[in-house]
Amino acid sequence: MKLWGKSVQVAATYIGTVVGAGFASGQEILAFFTSYGHWGTLGILLATALFVWLGYNMMRLAQRMQTPSYDSFNQKLFGPVLGRAINLLVFLTLLGVTTVMLAGAGSVLEEQFHLPYLLGTSGTAVLAFVIIRHGLDRLLAVNSLIVPSMLLFSLLILASGHAESPLPLTPPSTLGFMWKSVLYVSFNLAMAQSVLIPIGYAIRETIVLKRAAILGGIGLGLMLMIVHAAMLANWDDVRLMDIPIIYITEQWNDWLQLFFVFVLYSEIFTTLISNVFGIGQQLRELFDVPESRLYLLLFGFSFSLCLIGYSELLMVLYPLFGYLGLATLARLCLPGSGSGRRVF
Repeated sequence: MKLWGKSVQVAATYIGTVVGAGFASGQEILAFFTSYGHWGTLGILLATALFVWLGYNMMRLAQRMQTPSYDSFNQKLFGPVLGRAINLLVFLTLLGVTTVMLAGAGSVLEEQFHLPYLLGTSGTAVLAFVIIRHGLDRLLAVNSLIVPSMLLFSLLILASGHAESPLPLTPPSTLGFMWKSVLYVSFNLAMAQSVLIPIGYAIRETIVLKRAAILGGIGLGLMLMIVHAAMLANWDDVRLMDIPIIYITEQWNDWLQLFFVFVLYSEIFTTLISNVFGIGQQLRELFDVPESRLYLLLFGFSFSLCLIGYSELLMVLYPLFGYLGLATLARLCLPGSGSGRRVF
């Protein structure tokens, strides 16, 4: 039973790392799946299978190679030269996404509760610092508390009656939905490596990693499917909206609207703490500096970027990070990656 509890914690952290502002708003799901109509459903099924298989492969490899961070993991997987280049790109993009999540959290608090933007961002940074300075156990615990609310939010959308059957009825005119599914998984796994690799390194029980990958992948697939079905049922209304999920929830009462805001903030927050934790684990291998000091420096730097803007650099890094994810995905699929044997 203790191992099952640990598996659920890791699965929740997997989910919490992948979901973010784009997921909560419905933008990612709309762009990668619902834009292909009912055939996006098959794309979600493919993405779910890849999340399970590749998520397990990544954690199991980190366990076998004894790599505590994505820095040492990529150097062993790709070699010292290419690995260092990949790690630099990973670092820059994770730092950029951290900045975007921090700014997004401040914006949500400002729009919904009229808190000053700087107060919202600084308060979020302080809360995140208090959590991650206690290490991986606290990160797992926070995700295990927050992720159930995300799953409940998805079920509320299903119960609200806005969803329709997402099953395809006619042959697809293009197989582009399959490519988009692979890109979606590759990008998110490249992001999730910042947490999945330290988890694989820290957890000795292989069965925990396997169960966590299965539960986490299926949980992500379920959330994707429910929101996808809801947006399919309201396609003409949501296809041009910046935050399509708002249309789905606008008929909810005030308490459920408040719950939606909580879920939106939580999805941003879990991505934020996962990214900072992952960057901190990498920097620990490079510099002999206490963890708390590293986290403070990271939050301070991200907070300053919130003030001066970071969107231009991120627009360049995001596509590059997606293709980096493809390289990682392909390397994980190769037999014997990093150990001379097939992983799964």
